[in-house]
Amino acid sequence: MSIAFRFCIYWLIFILKVACGVPIIDIEESNSYHWQKNMNENEFAQLKQGMTYMDVVKIAGGDASEMIENNYYRWNDEILMTQAYIVQFKDDKLVNKEVIAVKGYSTRE
Repeated sequence: MSIAFRFCIYWLIFILKVACGVPIIDIEESNSYHWQKNMNENEFAQLKQGMTYMDVVKIAGGDASEMIENNYYRWNDEILMTQAYIVQFKDDKLVNKEVIAVKGYSTRE
């Protein structure tokens, strides 16, 4: 293979990767504000059994804040700092969801 041909192949692969993008990053960058990648009560209510992780990411507007343990993901609330949303998946399908209370780190008495 000639060097020019290899260069063309590498260039084509690079262009395809850039054009296709990374879906989660594309979703998060479409938000007007950084905090919109979190979830709110209305978005949480839209989550249904059987949805894929990417379906949930699209509704929430972003990736989970953290993976708590295998197949359990947490999204922080967009507005309320006192609650978060736990979503459980099995075989990439939503099987359970719940709202949890979040305790603060205040040092006030």
